[in-house]
Amino acid sequence: MQIRLAAQVASKVEGIRQSLNYSKLSDIVNLLLDAIRHQWNLNLSYQPKIEANNLKVRLNKRHQLWVSQYAIERGINITSATNLLISEYLAGNTINFSPQTPITVTESVKPTPQEPRQ
Repeated sequence: MQIRLAAQVASKVEGIRQSLNYSKLSDIVNLLLDAIRHQWNLNLSYQPKIEANNLKVRLNKRHQLWVSQYAIERGINITSATNLLISEYLAGNTINFSPQTPITVTESVKPTPQEPRQ
């Protein structure tokens, strides 16, 4: 799945990419999503901002389901969710996210008879 990073997020991620000497912006995005999901503290918030030329990145399949679920829970699209997750993580904010598999609950509901009041 390919998404487009917001310019501010992309510039922070590009700074991290160059500092860590990764070849692709997508690799850093997937590393950051791993860090968010597994609650790693990578201490990357003070990396320089560098303008990124290509804002499109590819999410690994291992991130697509949980980021999609996160997006649905917040009523936003997956691109916005990815930008939100990364920007909050790089700002040093904790993200209250516990990856779960979707649960489908089916329950038959029967009306409860009420007793007449006197």
